[in-house]
Amino acid sequence: MKAPLLRFSRSVHWISSALALMAVLFFALSGLTLNHATWFTAKPVEGVDELELGRAWLKDFVEAEAESQRLYMLSSLVAERWTLPLPSNIDQDDYEWVLDYQRPGGLSTIVLDLEAGMLVHEKIDDGFVALINDLHKGRHSGAVWSLFIDLAALLSIVFSLSGLILLWAHARKRSMTWPLVAVGLIFPFIVFWIWVP
Repeated sequence: MKAPLLRFSRSVHWISSALALMAVLFFALSGLTLNHATWFTAKPVEGVDELELGRAWLKDFVEAEAESQRLYMLSSLVAERWTLPLPSNIDQDDYEWVLDYQRPGGLSTIVLDLEAGMLVHEKIDDGFVALINDLHKGRHSGAVWSLFIDLAALLSIVFSLSGLILLWAHARKRSMTWPLVAVGLIFPFIVFWIWVP
């Protein structure tokens, strides 16, 4: 193998491994927790925060001519109290508005009860294992985390391919290189063909 390609592969390999190290560890750990859910007992923690709404606010809300005005009033109140934006999906009728906030490892729900004059924030936290499991899957984690998953995957691919080039360069000195690579390549297919229903 030519020296420039070997030097380039070494540089790419150590840089990509350094950048991907924590991501690979995270996805390996969360892969274990996902695969062995029975090892962990979820103990959801629930919290409720209530805000009594004034008569003037309720009157203005009900009498608002446009729904955009009501949405603005509600979003301002929710942002001020709990620093939450309005979700994309809101269930509503004449008596109640329900705002669901899906998030990794839990759920937040805000209920505007017009009859009782209350705004209630219910928060459920399913714990650390649920959090990392949802992050592993990219579930309810947003566009930036999804981009992070893609970048981690690309770095892992670069790390693997540059490692393969280095294995190729040093295979003459290590007789077990290609047999071990073959085992690593074939083993997942054997498991799939024989044991996956």
